Amino acid sequence: MNRMENKVVCYYCGTIYDAERGKCPLCGSALTSDDAESRPVQRRRITDEERRQRQRAAKGKYAAPKKKKKKNSDPKPFQIAALVFLILAVLVVFYFIGDMIGWWPGLEDRIVRVDRFDPENFSDVCTELAVDPERIELLQPGDTAVLTVSINLDCGKTLYCVSNDEAVASISKEAQSEIGEELKSAAFTVTANGYGETEINITCGDQKASCTVFCGNPDESVVPTDVTEPEDFTPELNYPLDASLYARGATLMLRVMNLPSGMKVDWSSDDVTVAKVSQNGIVTAISGGKTKVTAQVGEKKAEVLIRCTFGDNADNGAHLQLTDVTLSLWRNETYDLFLYDSDGVHISDITYTIENPNVCDVKNGVVTPKNYGTTNVIITYNGKEYTCIIRVT
Repeated sequence: MNRMENKVVCYYCGTIYDAERGKCPLCGSALTSDDAESRPVQRRRITDEERRQRQRAAKGKYAAPKKKKKKNSDPKPFQIAALVFLILAVLVVFYFIGDMIGWWPGLEDRIVRVDRFDPENFSDVCTELAVDPERIELLQPGDTAVLTVSINLDCGKTLYCVSNDEAVASISKEAQSEIGEELKSAAFTVTANGYGETEINITCGDQKASCTVFCGNPDESVVPTDVTEPEDFTPELNYPLDASLYARGATLMLRVMNLPSGMKVDWSSDDVTVAKVSQNGIVTAISGGKTKVTAQVGEKKAEVLIRCTFGDNADNGAHLQLTDVTLSLWRNETYDLFLYDSDGVHISDITYTIENPNVCDVKNGVVTPKNYGTTNVIITYNGKEYTCIIRVT
């Protein structure tokens, strides 16, 4: 430090202050006797600008350190992101498990479906109908065989397979389906129920086909001889009322169910231009219309109405008398639900489908109520459906 009378100039920062203080009020430097004797007195006064610069330097040197900002440590955004990722992972795993089990079609199924069925070329019309084989021979009741029916890939029509005589052979309602490169097919099971021969008629839209089913030994032939018929004998046919043929050239086999051993049957048709019958009981459709086929056994006979429902007579005037019927459950009312032709004769070779079997039952054309409610009874004939509403009150 340098003394200047009773004033002292700080050697470090140049501040002038009273010597009595003992140390600089700005930078805190102490005054010693050695400093006063060894250093000369500085008489030059520093400028205001130099003082301000020294003051700023002193403040920066002794200023308190700045506090660091704390980082954001809130865990909520990370928890939300983890939860979203977990949900997406569960959905992806669930989708692939469902695809493997078969709950829904996978991506590869959608690709194959698009490749095979072009929506622009989808016609929804049956243009091809084929059966394999066209004749099935079974040795005894209980034997089975497979009947394969094939249609075009873009066909959207319903396929119907009906046995003309289920006493001889029946066809399963369910089939194992398969899609090929050009056709899709369904494999049905045909079961022999009795000896004889019958036809299985297959229809899909406007296309019709048939398969002959024979049950028995084809090598056995019995030549009937004329014998005296029993007095209480009345011939009964496997088609007691009527039968239908759906295409020109289609055939079905008639037979007398209760024919006595050794008796001979003579067959005849009232109109051979509509349908002809061989002496073996095989009826062949010739043209559209109706005719009666008679089985003559001795002095007695049985008749069946043959309907050739194709061409201009495809529907044959088929109709229902009523399409909306109300039955009383308390009175146990019933209704004869039949399909009638243009002459008012009811058609028997039809099938019934009940949408809600808990409401009513249909047996031999008679509707019987079971529970309160409403349902539709659908009658199928010649590929067409006729609906009757049944209301049980």
